[in-house]
Amino acid sequence: MPAETGAHADAARARETVLVRRLEASIQADRAFAATMGGAYRTVLAGRKRLDDIEAEIRMAVADQRALALDTPAGARQFQRFLTAKTRDILTVVDDTAADSARRAALLRSLGGGYAVEDRRKPGIQAVDHTFKQAPGAEDERRRNQIDAFKQVFHRVPVSASDWTTAAALDAHTYDPRFQGVDSEVRVARIEPVPGQGVVRASQWIEQPWVDRLGPHDAGNDRGPNSRFNPEDTKVTTYIDYDNGVVVMRQNPSVELNRDGSAGQVKVGVPQGNITQAPDGSVRIKYDAGNPLAPSATTDPRGPFGSHRLSVNGDLVFTPGPGGVHVDGTRTDYPSLEVYQDLPNGSTRTVLIDPAQSGRMYGPLSNLPFHHEVGIGGKAFAPFDHGGSWNPRFDVRTPLPVTEFGPTAAPPSVPPSSGNPGGVPA
Repeated sequence: MPAETGAHADAARARETVLVRRLEASIQADRAFAATMGGAYRTVLAGRKRLDDIEAEIRMAVADQRALALDTPAGARQFQRFLTAKTRDILTVVDDTAADSARRAALLRSLGGGYAVEDRRKPGIQAVDHTFKQAPGAEDERRRNQIDAFKQVFHRVPVSASDWTTAAALDAHTYDPRFQGVDSEVRVARIEPVPGQGVVRASQWIEQPWVDRLGPHDAGNDRGPNSRFNPEDTKVTTYIDYDNGVVVMRQNPSVELNRDGSAGQVKVGVPQGNITQAPDGSVRIKYDAGNPLAPSATTDPRGPFGSHRLSVNGDLVFTPGPGGVHVDGTRTDYPSLEVYQDLPNGSTRTVLIDPAQSGRMYGPLSNLPFHHEVGIGGKAFAPFDHGGSWNPRFDVRTPLPVTEFGPTAAPPSVPPSSGNPGGVPA
């Protein structure tokens, strides 16, 4: 049969040629894609194996507590050097894997032309809003819960702005579906009010969407500093309500993620802490909040890790003054800390933003064992360590009395120091 001729035949042959070229390009892109993904998979497997080996080394070291001799200065220093070395090993694995992923991602982007097929009739990919929307009925329920929580402590309904801020912190109910109905743990202590200082809100949160616990992934808060943070959108929160004379410590549930990123196991720990108040109205808060999903030996203050345990802990002093509150003391290098002060005039001032030492996914493991100073550091403890009554035997001042945080149904009261805090102008 003679070859067809004419404009239509030429157009058909030209289109056929284009289709053949596209097919060849697609085949080449398929081969390159398969090789790239296979290499990435092998790199990830090798990285995970190395992390598993590091985890085994750490577990083996912790298991042999006698050899560690953590109750001696030499043993503690040696264990700290061991943890530092393991941290470097972890970060090296993470950096190498991330660099390999970035290189392969760039290669995959360059392969896009091999699959390019333009179709203007189809809409582009639309962004999906994953933010949790509160239904009107649920919002009414939240408000009722806040009123009930506030009444349990103060025996009255919230009225002022400070009242409602504290009511939100006291409400232990959780509203984010990923918490699966597990309530937060809330502890309270009463202090002497300091008129003019409003409410101080301190939040410790994880900026990443998730972090790695040497195997399992734990959900983070996936946000930056936010002066209007929701008390549910943190890990550990402390509210000092100077208007009403109460301090609230709250620990939210921890969520372990499934492989597909959905919420899996959910647990909540009980925050431990105590509080002291000086005559000038300043409060010293010692706190400790461990991840309930982590092995208990790694978070127990009396466990083998001691002061290098894997928990959120610190010793902070909040001192009111004419310009507002300032914060001093010591705290763990992880997670991030934000402190805001809501003043009676309706304004909010940023007191402190103290980022985590590392934003990597292994931040908890590599940073929680270590501490740093905030403000003037330990010098802020002097009025509390030497502000009590005289010890006649040694002719020195004793420490101010310490009060443990208690349940909202029966909040303990911090003993008043000599002198009255009175009003400190904002």
